Amino acid sequence: MAATLKMVAEAANVSIRTAGRALSGSGPVKSEVAKRVLAAARELHYVPNAAARNLKQQASRIVGIISGKSFFNECGQRRVRMLEEALREAKHYTLLGGLPGSQEELNELLRSWTGIVEAVIFLAWPPGWNAERLSSLPIRFLFIDCELSGDGYDRIETDRTSGVAAAVTELIRAGRRRIVRVGMDGAVGRRAGFEQAVAAAGEITSGFIATEGLEFADGFTAGDAIIAFGADAVFFDTDRMALGFYRYASERGVTIPEKVAVAGFDDDAAGAFAIPALTTVAHPDAETVARAVEKILSPAEGAPELVVYPARLVRRESISS
Repeated sequence: MAATLKMVAEAANVSIRTAGRALSGSGPVKSEVAKRVLAAARELHYVPNAAARNLKQQASRIVGIISGKSFFNECGQRRVRMLEEALREAKHYTLLGGLPGSQEELNELLRSWTGIVEAVIFLAWPPGWNAERLSSLPIRFLFIDCELSGDGYDRIETDRTSGVAAAVTELIRAGRRRIVRVGMDGAVGRRAGFEQAVAAAGEITSGFIATEGLEFADGFTAGDAIIAFGADAVFFDTDRMALGFYRYASERGVTIPEKVAVAGFDDDAAGAFAIPALTTVAHPDAETVARAVEKILSPAEGAPELVVYPARLVRRESISS
């Protein structure tokens, strides 16, 4: 049986509170009493419960990060890396966890982190999950680009709508008149941005090609439908899909941008090295990470905050006039 603080206090003939102060150095204790407590702790091989102490003091200097499927693509990995670097500069460490399959499993994971982490940053949150169920946990939470209902937590979001609208407007300015969006129907911000740009331009024939995922293979598979539509421009929900279409175009002799202009979303590094270099929409990662770290390391004061940063259009060679 592991020694407890109570056992140390009894062996040193002092109160539990005095024993705790002597071992932590957090309060005045007479020298002879402190020596007696330390001797008892050594004799009993007492090991302080760091998790319990951190829970009480909220000073573990550890921040949890919960990531979803995005961790397996470049965009998600980049954001995690930037958070880790920024927290390290602030002399904090990170504990990375994957998003479990159910909210019950998530609550179990977070309970195991209680007393270990000062706060948790979510990079993913499934639609339909109830964030209010987290309120019983003594942990501070912040959500980045999560589709969260309610306003009970601090949130930082990317204005995807304006970013997509800027990319589609760029396609239209290049003289393209048959434009399709390729992606998943649930991407609300991307859909809104696409429709906004098309409506503002007028006299544009537009369409939507639904895919099962957002990966390279999904962009490749959409190729036949893109050509059948007669598209002269395509906006892909992710750069990975756009680069999958690059492979399709290469195999079928479809020239980019001469026959089909292409734009994507995420600013993956591979897009800059593709031929032609891919026009894309970049996340405001620097601003998002800086604000997240500032917020999570500051005292929790006032009402929860929602901060929205605009996405940024990166013009490259895959669109031409």
